[in-house]
Amino acid sequence: MRKGGYLAIVAALALAGCANREIDNAKEAERLMQTSRDWSKAAAANDMDEVLKYFTDDAVMLQEGQPPVRGREALRAYLAEASKVPDFGISWEPIEAKVSGDMGYLLERTQMNFVGPQGQRVTQNFQAVTIWRKQPDGSWKNVVDASIPAAPAAAPAAG
Repeated sequence: MRKGGYLAIVAALALAGCANREIDNAKEAERLMQTSRDWSKAAAANDMDEVLKYFTDDAVMLQEGQPPVRGREALRAYLAEASKVPDFGISWEPIEAKVSGDMGYLLERTQMNFVGPQGQRVTQNFQAVTIWRKQPDGSWKNVVDASIPAAPAAAPAAG
């Protein structure tokens, strides 16, 4: 076989490998999105032990105007305080996932509800980016959870 024939075979095999990685990454992205949905269900059920299982030991939570919350025990204390807020509830939905190897990220919409100081029901909406690391057992755990308030919905155009 000529040198060109070998190069064509090598190129074809390389492209096939790339296509398989893309398929695997797409499947892992779906798994990651489902992991986040399951995590949201645990948070909605106020199951703190289950919620904490989704964080790595060295996870960091970042929120606007707040110092970083670092590590599982600091996260436990933070979440315990949040759960004391009257009628506190939180839920989220992943809207986009990207995975490459053992790392991935999600873009998510988060909604937080609670009773405000004057007894009124308050709903806050956030945009979030979560960074995840695949564990040796194949599960995904959250490494960084960062959120900012979502922009208010735009008023309909006059017209």
